[in-house]
Amino acid sequence: MIRFHTLQYYQLVSMEEEAEELIKSLSITPDANIWGALLGARKIFGNVELRCRAAENLFNLNPQHAGYYTVLSNMYAEAWKWEEANRVKELMKLRGAMKKPGCSWVHIQDQVHAFVAGERLERSDPTLWLA
Repeated sequence: MIRFHTLQYYQLVSMEEEAEELIKSLSITPDANIWGALLGARKIFGNVELRCRAAENLFNLNPQHAGYYTVLSNMYAEAWKWEEANRVKELMKLRGAMKKPGCSWVHIQDQVHAFVAGERLERSDPTLWLA
């Protein structure tokens, strides 16, 4: 069992290095799609340093994109690196990148009601809570 997992790990590391080399060898300048794919592969590949390099390139391309900060912060949190995760969140605030709030819709008796995260209900219809 251990040998199988070790083999899988080495295969993933090998593929990761190949991916980085491919990006470096491109005749075009890598864009956010390319770096985003590498950053998003964090579940597959365990190389935190490579994910950080991908994130730095994404921050240079689009410093206002909150998703890049969120993925990097979550990656650190999953690795129990809380200080780094918080540092990324602070950098996100400093650069003014803001996540879009979550939104839910509920259809009740021919009416659609929208709820946005962080929004206060000024007039709440008591019948909504009974549905």
